Amino acid sequence: MDYLKYLLPAGFLFISGAGVITGGITSWFGVLLFPVVAFIEYFLKDDFSVRKMRDSGATFMLYFQLIPWVFLWYALWVFLGSDYTWFAWTGAVLSTALITAAVGLPVAHELFHRIEGTSRFIGNLFAVTLMAGDVELEHRMGHHIETSSLLDVDTPFRGESSYAFIPRLLPYFHKASWQMEKKRFVSKGLSHWSLGNRILWAWFAYVMLLVFFALTVSLSAALTVLLISIIGQCIVCLFSYVQHYGLIRVPNTPIEKRHALNHIRPLSRVLTFEIVTHSQHHTNPTVPYHQLTPYEDVIRPGSAYGYFLLTLIPPLWHKKMRKHLQEWDEKYASNDELALAKDANIKAGWVSP
Repeated sequence: MDYLKYLLPAGFLFISGAGVITGGITSWFGVLLFPVVAFIEYFLKDDFSVRKMRDSGATFMLYFQLIPWVFLWYALWVFLGSDYTWFAWTGAVLSTALITAAVGLPVAHELFHRIEGTSRFIGNLFAVTLMAGDVELEHRMGHHIETSSLLDVDTPFRGESSYAFIPRLLPYFHKASWQMEKKRFVSKGLSHWSLGNRILWAWFAYVMLLVFFALTVSLSAALTVLLISIIGQCIVCLFSYVQHYGLIRVPNTPIEKRHALNHIRPLSRVLTFEIVTHSQHHTNPTVPYHQLTPYEDVIRPGSAYGYFLLTLIPPLWHKKMRKHLQEWDEKYASNDELALAKDANIKAGWVSP
């Protein structure tokens, strides 16, 4: 039964693709994912069940998602070559960006956390659709090492709005990965401008994607893909915002399960391939999605999709999250973390100096 649950992401990818390729009002199907899932999960409880799946079957369900993912982008290609309205175009752009980022990219994320090279290659290849084929390095070698500390750009400050966080994080994704790859070549006494540079290959792949749309459809189609990629990256930034907002960790101390927020409502878990079962993912990033443990003794705000929507309205977001962070400070923070949390609360304007 657990295997069948992971047909849901494929279903959303396929339905969104069908909506885009049909055009008209149906191109907005993908946009409905967030409010519909958030509404349903408002009435559901957290899911603490442990998946009963074999490694081979779990891997199959992961790779299976690539079929509807390709279909979604094929649908976009067909749509951009058709006679569309601006209303349908807006729906297609938002649907493709939202579904690729919220449903498709978690697949890529799971793949590039695998040890074997094939999965990591395919994960990065599919991340190219959001101009994110180069962010693996920053994610694995930056975020997973510095998570929840002041050294982690992926962790939002207390009181920081999503609209301030995105322009701070998004350029850093690419800049940090480039610097890491450059450092790798310098350490070997080699020039980083070489065929072995993984970042250059990621950008080459993205340029080829744009060239493909430009040559087979039009220049405006390629620009549309660029816009979709930028929107999709912003959505990825927001999910990082949702999962780490305001958490505190003293640099160079062990990462523990308290250093991540967990949104383990049933649909959120399945649609994101357990990214939202976030604590164990950070304490042991090599654990595959179907073996992650949904802990009870961590901060569990609610639906990942519901809280994503809250990020768009900063006053409501901060009001809700202050309660969760107060609980974190009182129940989970170490003495050193509590001292840092007090400073963070003062800087956020939540308490007086």
